[in-house]
Amino acid sequence: MFNRNILNILNEWKSRRERKPLVIRGARQVGKTSAVHQFGRATFDNYIYINLELEDHAALFHRKLPIKDLIELIQLKFNQKASPGATLIFIDEIQNSGIAMNQLRYFYEDMPDIHVVAAGSLLEVKMKSEGFSFPVGRVEYCYMHPVTFDEFLTALGEVQALNYIHAVKADVAVPEEIHALLMKKFSEYLLVGGMPEAVARYAKTRSYIDVDPVYESILTGLRDDVSKYAGMAKTKYIQHILEHASKYVGLPIKYEKFGESNFRSREMSEAFDALEKAMIIHRVFASTSRQKPLVSNLKKSPKLLHLDIGLVNYQADLRMDIAMTEDVNAVYSGQVGEQIAGQTLLAMNMRKQTNLHYWRREQKGSTSEVDYLMAINDRLIPVEVKSGKTGTLRSLHNFMEESESDLAIRAYSGRMTTEKITTPGGKSYALLSMPFYLLHRIEELLS
Repeated sequence: MFNRNILNILNEWKSRRERKPLVIRGARQVGKTSAVHQFGRATFDNYIYINLELEDHAALFHRKLPIKDLIELIQLKFNQKASPGATLIFIDEIQNSGIAMNQLRYFYEDMPDIHVVAAGSLLEVKMKSEGFSFPVGRVEYCYMHPVTFDEFLTALGEVQALNYIHAVKADVAVPEEIHALLMKKFSEYLLVGGMPEAVARYAKTRSYIDVDPVYESILTGLRDDVSKYAGMAKTKYIQHILEHASKYVGLPIKYEKFGESNFRSREMSEAFDALEKAMIIHRVFASTSRQKPLVSNLKKSPKLLHLDIGLVNYQADLRMDIAMTEDVNAVYSGQVGEQIAGQTLLAMNMRKQTNLHYWRREQKGSTSEVDYLMAINDRLIPVEVKSGKTGTLRSLHNFMEESESDLAIRAYSGRMTTEKITTPGGKSYALLSMPFYLLHRIEELLS
């Protein structure tokens, strides 16, 4: 077991006086349960784990009880005292009980000194299909994603590399030799991906081949879960997306005939909705905004992101391509670069659900497109995932000419640099070119 960044949020939540039951949302197998186990056992005198996939645990919520009676029942069931400030109650797979979801309200109102965490992998799916809901204003949320690059270094025991990355400043050049070493470690991360079980296996064996059974198990598990999504979309459409999504990462998609099928737009759109609610895929919606607020343009095709780059590489058989290149942007026509950049940006803020956008402008005879738009420090900042000379960033220059921002970001495999750029239209702006291994620190570096 290795430390995850969400432990910082859990510890901060534990120490707050004004605290509500905490609901952790995230896809299956991203490490929610393991993180709470680690947190509960390390920081509380008593830790009570309730798994609502177990019949005898689910029986605790067979009917709605007064909260004091429920606490008494939990204490008797697990032979542990629930003491204010000293006990964590973790209700896992809470989507299996609407009563349990509703009871969180009374933990907050009647027993706020008892620490309660809940988690579930199909929360949004169940809430949509069966009409469940959490009590409004009585719970708080955080979001868990696959392992990030800094967490990957932690798992591998790469303490010095991690410390160096955390200490890098935007105005200090990283020596070429150190940059090459860090990019090599980032390539390892690209090959393994961020599913915790895969990372743990690789940390133990240092063999990519040994991780293959883990990928296969995870993908099989996702396919086996299809029946649980079927209330929102028919099984065959979801199965088709799970089979083909990895080939389309970073690309605009059409629902009609997606993945060379004969499926209609409406059914495929519903299937994409279901998988997005399960956080297995994400859609990056187009926007024509050049300043805040960001407005989605739903008439334009969204781009597709998968849950994890490691699963993408395994399904699309890209690992040899990644292992043989020094430029991430060159792999799979740039799709790998867009996937890992998007995956990193999604994981940056665990306190709220992040919706990514890309910029697209169509004019007669030409189209301009910037990979991501981020609202940082009250500014709308474009992020382009592209290698090559700055003069080739035509779409980025077009965005900056129409934007109020004077700063743009490029994510690539090169060293960190800051350049003063002048667009063909005469506007000057600063371009911060950032190596992939620093992308998770983008907000820190800009501040």
